[in-house]
Amino acid sequence: MKKKIAITGGIGSGKSSVLRILGEMGYPIFSCDEIYRDIIHTPTYIQKIEQVFPNCIIDGKIDKKALSALVFTDEEKLAQLNNIAHPFIMSQLLDKMDKCAEDVVFAEVPLLFEGNYENLFDKVIVVTRNMDDRIKSVIERDKISEEEVKNRISSQFDFDDKKNEKRLKNSNAVFLKNEEDLFTLKSKIAQLIF
Repeated sequence: MKKKIAITGGIGSGKSSVLRILGEMGYPIFSCDEIYRDIIHTPTYIQKIEQVFPNCIIDGKIDKKALSALVFTDEEKLAQLNNIAHPFIMSQLLDKMDKCAEDVVFAEVPLLFEGNYENLFDKVIVVTRNMDDRIKSVIERDKISEEEVKNRISSQFDFDDKKNEKRLKNSNAVFLKNEEDLFTLKSKIAQLIF
């Protein structure tokens, strides 16, 4: 029976690094971010975005910077975007995972708990990292301000909040600390999945 494992965690925690290492180990891997990069160019998705966020469409294309600036400062708008994007992304992700021939399949799912998708997976790996390192990493990667990074972090699921413990336990979540170098991270991943 196929085992679907989700990799999640807050922005800047190192989910993509974990996914890349699993790919190097020979496992089939999928990324919601990659799927999203594809769907934002599809006419159906652009049309849905235009209906809700008309000012974020320029020359028939989604202005990603304008959309991000809008949704990460307004919880209601972020929820509207997620209600449009998540079903598109998850439908394609699960289809790709189901078609995969291997028994164990991994997927990076950044907003797993926010979208209530944790029960679609057999196990969840939550990548954690020191907050200062997360902020620094996202500033460097996305070329955005510290304030913008903090806005994004505050809009995400809080893995440290005690009230979320039950959901984490029910989803077979295991925590993977991304605190040291890449070699140590690889070793932790190997221990976690074997």
